[in-house]
Amino acid sequence: MWFYVDEPWQYRILDALPSGVDHAQLERARTWTPEERLEALERLMGIAAELQAAVAKAGPAR
Repeated sequence: MWFYVDEPWQYRILDALPSGVDHAQLERARTWTPEERLEALERLMGIAAELQAAVAKAGPAR
C-alpha cells in the first residue's frame, strides 16, 4: 500500500482560503474539461470588456 509523505499542495491552498469561499463551486470547477474552462474564461473576458466600456463611457470620476 502506498502512502504519500507530504499532503498534496492543493490541500494547503484549500486550507488557506477564507471561510467565505464556496467549496461546492470549487469542487464543481475541478470537474470542468479544458474546453469548459476556456469557455468560462471567454465569458469572464467578455464581462471585463463590458465593464471597461461602461467605465470609459461614464467618463472620469468627479
